[in-house]
Amino acid sequence: MENYKELRYAVSLFSIDWEYTDEEYRSGFEDFLKLNNGLGNTIKLEMIEALKDPNWSWVKIGYETNFIGSDDSEENVWLTVKNLIWDVIAPNEEPPLALASRSCPQK
Repeated sequence: MENYKELRYAVSLFSIDWEYTDEEYRSGFEDFLKLNNGLGNTIKLEMIEALKDPNWSWVKIGYETNFIGSDDSEENVWLTVKNLIWDVIAPNEEPPLALASRSCPQK
């Protein structure tokens, strides 16, 4: 997971330790991206790569970073990541469906 340093950091910004609302987390993340011009694109590219990576686990990264969307379900964690991170960095784009569904097998 060392290959996804910026993605990992982005997920860690949504630590449950902060006890913010989803709106406060998103607003803070938007402000963070404004201060770090170009980082949103890097995070987006790392997300796409992580979705292709068979060793990537949204569950694992969620627990390691104390992510507010931590859960035992890859799909549930991914949906929270999509809502809080992807929808901010790529608001008018759907994530690659084939990749997202590979990462989150249908039940």
